[in-house]
Amino acid sequence: MNQKVFQTLEFYKILEQLSAYASSEAAKKRIADLTPSTDLEEINYLQETTADALSRLYKSSSISFSGVHNINTSLKRLSIGGTLNTTELLQIGFLLEAAKRAKTYDRSERAEEKTDSLTPLFSQLEPLTPLHEEIKRCILSEDEIADDASSTLFKIRKSIRGM
Repeated sequence: MNQKVFQTLEFYKILEQLSAYASSEAAKKRIADLTPSTDLEEINYLQETTADALSRLYKSSSISFSGVHNINTSLKRLSIGGTLNTTELLQIGFLLEAAKRAKTYDRSERAEEKTDSLTPLFSQLEPLTPLHEEIKRCILSEDEIADDASSTLFKIRKSIRGM
């Protein structure tokens, strides 16, 4: 489609309105990059998932993705053997918490019903609960690591207090 059609349809205004509901910068970027599809199969699939999402929202409350951050840089650093700082670990924890909320939302929405087009998307989520719990236990804030985050840290802090 050409720019005149986009302007006539006020496509960019729609994207602006949609972007206001995005809970992360990555989502806002994806929205800004959206273009209408011309593939009939894709259009049908997207309409089905939109209808299923609306159906879920009408039946109960919405799902929250607040606190989600882009952790791609952190994952890349980990893949080459690097370490993460407390802020990065907290961001991963927030993402895992959002995955847990989404998984719980899916289960509660489908408690009595069959699957819908969103079920495969939700089933791909893995909250990694043990990792999430360990991050919550060890990282108290961006500025504070728990004394018992590791046995070595516990011994060091204990010896410092003993001086």
